Amino acid sequence: MTLATRNAQVGARFGAAASRYEDHAAIQRIAAERLASDIALLPLPRVPRILEIGCGTGLLTQAVARRLGPADWTVTDISPAMLAAARRGPAPPGSVRYQVLDGEHPGALAGGYDLICSSLAVQWFADLNTGLARLAALLAPGGHLAVATLAAGTFGEWQAAHVAAGLAAATPPYPPAGAIRPAMINLAGGVRSERLIQNHPDGLHFLKGLKGIGATTPAPGRPPLGAAALRRVLAEFDEHGATVTYHLAYGMWKKSTQRPAGVFVTGTDTGIGKTLVSAILARAWNADYWKPVQTGVSEEPGDTETVAQLARLAPDRLHLPAYVLQAPLSPWAAATLEDTVVDATTIVPPATRAPLIVEGAGGLYVPIDDTHMMIDLIARLDMPVVLAARSGLGTINHTLLSIEALKRRGIPLLGVVMSGPLSAGNKEAIERFGGVRVLAEIPPLPRVDAAAVDLLAQGIPPLAECLAALDGAPAEAD
Repeated sequence: MTLATRNAQVGARFGAAASRYEDHAAIQRIAAERLASDIALLPLPRVPRILEIGCGTGLLTQAVARRLGPADWTVTDISPAMLAAARRGPAPPGSVRYQVLDGEHPGALAGGYDLICSSLAVQWFADLNTGLARLAALLAPGGHLAVATLAAGTFGEWQAAHVAAGLAAATPPYPPAGAIRPAMINLAGGVRSERLIQNHPDGLHFLKGLKGIGATTPAPGRPPLGAAALRRVLAEFDEHGATVTYHLAYGMWKKSTQRPAGVFVTGTDTGIGKTLVSAILARAWNADYWKPVQTGVSEEPGDTETVAQLARLAPDRLHLPAYVLQAPLSPWAAATLEDTVVDATTIVPPATRAPLIVEGAGGLYVPIDDTHMMIDLIARLDMPVVLAARSGLGTINHTLLSIEALKRRGIPLLGVVMSGPLSAGNKEAIERFGGVRVLAEIPPLPRVDAAAVDLLAQGIPPLAECLAALDGAPAEAD
């Protein structure tokens, strides 16, 4: 089953339960009220911009609205029927728009939210921490991400009844509360836990309650039980009291008000000139350099050595890669070939006093490990991007596709650097249709050396000017 198919199934089952959801949503109502009480303590603007993920019938919407008053709301759910049920409830004060949305992949939302909140919805994400990072990328500086979700141990009694019957439960696996954290470094906060116990007359009432809220989609690869197997499980469950424990995790994170000083250099393709662009930017902005993941060292020197020579960087301005791999392949493929484990979530940038130029490997959708691509690392580091592109035939399509991918993830794009024979038409098209600035054009060079980099660096706008343009504010004079 594909992710899209599973998400459609989750949405359909919740939608089918929309009319009776609140009759069975005792735990959901408690969690929404608890989360709303936490949110009420946050230092939000007088009329905050709020994005809610997985609104259901509106339990969290109403709980937050009672505490905060007027707000600019974007209320979403993956199920059109649930969204319709929320719309039938009292409208929260302020302005409100309702939108069908897969919260794990929020797409082209503009971002800039003061609060993104969700109660008992994000546990359906295929990759919880990466999904939370996508949401956190939509926060305004100083904005808050607040979620309630399920943690390890939830439905333990039901799972134990399956084990006693010689079976495996189809309930999804939930992470330990301490492991729940958006895969982004520019956030501060944490998770608190709560345990709620719900008693049922018997196992059939427990299953009826799950069906009543639409929470019946099994974990991937776990087909539902047959009638005889289900009877054995129910007998074991009832024998031990028909009690279910919910381990709730309440996560609250704040996005830093300071954007990291520096940029992430990525490309529309491999071999696109990212290393030369990185050297030029490092020279122009008197920056440090870091290549988090280096591949292909079996065939040529690493990019750190190249940038050091081209940008005339002293050793203390260079930072060692987190991973070095031999094969000239994607990090994921090279690690597999070399029997090495790469984990994108362990990659943490060095502390620097100067701005930092971070160079990626390949393009945005190059896989780093089994679950993360380069664009996921960029979102986690929360740095604006400089996109290296060719100047010739095909660059408009490739560059605009890369720009669109960054926009869909809420990743700010500082500008594009084009390499190759000068093309005024392609430059104009990228700026016009991409809504982005071309920071520089690098013509074919008779010799790529430090002198050439010195000359090209002189044409790069100051970093403060570029960041001010990104934020829509005038740069301060030096």
